[in-house]
Amino acid sequence: MISPSNKPGRKVLKAIRTPQLGLHIIASLTPEDIAVTVVDEQIGEIDFSLDFDLVGISCMTATANRSYQLADRYRQKGSKVVLGGIHPTILPEEAIQHADAVVIGEAEGCWADVIADFRNNRLRRFYHVPAPDLSRSPSPRRDFRIDKALFDCVGLVTTRGCPYAF
Repeated sequence: MISPSNKPGRKVLKAIRTPQLGLHIIASLTPEDIAVTVVDEQIGEIDFSLDFDLVGISCMTATANRSYQLADRYRQKGSKVVLGGIHPTILPEEAIQHADAVVIGEAEGCWADVIADFRNNRLRRFYHVPAPDLSRSPSPRRDFRIDKALFDCVGLVTTRGCPYAF
């Protein structure tokens, strides 16, 4: 799972002190028999020598170009790619041009379906649950390395997204 940088090769500024937790929540939703790697490109480099069966990329508008570059690169290597985040949610038809599947909105309601469909070699193009129950969202996994030299605190999720329909 990758959280891309909008400026690859440049590390996060010391002023930014809270890690991204979205992919850590998705990792918590992933069955334990699946090995998960999370890379935040703002603090660590992507090891392109590694091969993955499934790559999930969290995409914001500021990172859309980089997200699409990464998605295209992993697809060329033979990985299946799932794009999610605010940008693919708003522009799913654009995002699907670079992915095998797009999660629209929150992944909590459909990640289990994505995994099941991937295991059965039948990924759908789009996954969307209009109103997932976020009260049952798991805590982010904490077993991934988060660079303590960059962050002054442990991330905590207190609210999610915009409460208004789009």
